[in-house]
Amino acid sequence: MQDITHTARQIAGSPEHYLHDTALFTQAWAAMKAARGQGFDPARLRAAHLIDRPEPAPEPSDQTLARIGAKVRQLIAEKNIPVQHRNAA
Repeated sequence: MQDITHTARQIAGSPEHYLHDTALFTQAWAAMKAARGQGFDPARLRAAHLIDRPEPAPEPSDQTLARIGAKVRQLIAEKNIPVQHRNAA
């Protein structure tokens, strides 16, 4: 049983290598759940469980600072907040 669980963990840990056979991934997932004494409904397994989506590329900090500065200046103008220093925002 330990060998089956180990193989199932390898398959579930790197699903990108087993995309050609999603049934193999589903069986591995079911074996891991069964080893823990848990139930498993394969109908609830979605493609998002197979592949982690990449995070969006981070925005460069100068663009972030410019966007935040513009938003702050806009809010100050909308709310008529007095600003002591012109370079504050």
